[in-house]
Amino acid sequence: MQSEHFDVLIVGAGISGIGGAVHLRQEQPDKSFLVVDALDSFGGTWWTHRYPGVRSDSDLFTFGYKFKPWRKAPIASAEEILTYMGEVIEENDLAPRIRYNTRVESASWSTDDRRWTIEMDRTDAASPDAGESVTVTANFVYMCQGYYKHNAGYTPEWTGCADFQGEVLHPQEWPEDVNLAGKRVVVIGSGATAATLIPNIAYDCAHVT
Repeated sequence: MQSEHFDVLIVGAGISGIGGAVHLRQEQPDKSFLVVDALDSFGGTWWTHRYPGVRSDSDLFTFGYKFKPWRKAPIASAEEILTYMGEVIEENDLAPRIRYNTRVESASWSTDDRRWTIEMDRTDAASPDAGESVTVTANFVYMCQGYYKHNAGYTPEWTGCADFQGEVLHPQEWPEDVNLAGKRVVVIGSGATAATLIPNIAYDCAHVT
């Protein structure tokens, strides 16, 4: 079966990938393109990170798109950012050009053919197509996959961690049913995630360090 061909393949349906797709439509309307993402919806970081209080670190006047100026408070929640991105997708009719649950496994360049061949797998476990391999070709591959490993947040290895009797939670894999009421919690790290998380759990916990 002949593989599909696109002028541009955009890898990632987060802030960069969706923005790139809009600019491509505006600047190169005659070019064909496809956006693929291994997740089951758009948003990237803002889709995978669901810990209490998750929000932007930068102001949305800077972080948002020039073609759709941000109109709300400068620091936005993940939910607000996802709503904003959904509006961008709808207003620019991008939905038909995005394929979710599609993970890029390899990309090889042919100088003779002057094109990329991209091997992808369908990742939706609930779909009859799960595990199916898909091949497309493209003249240009635009990598917008971000710098997170979305399926497993980074966790250092500490001696004795396996012996710890309490729960170990990672913000990137925050469970929906976690109950911190009355718990004594240690937050490891003091970056933007910690600064957002701590105020949103402090009043539920017995103590936060």
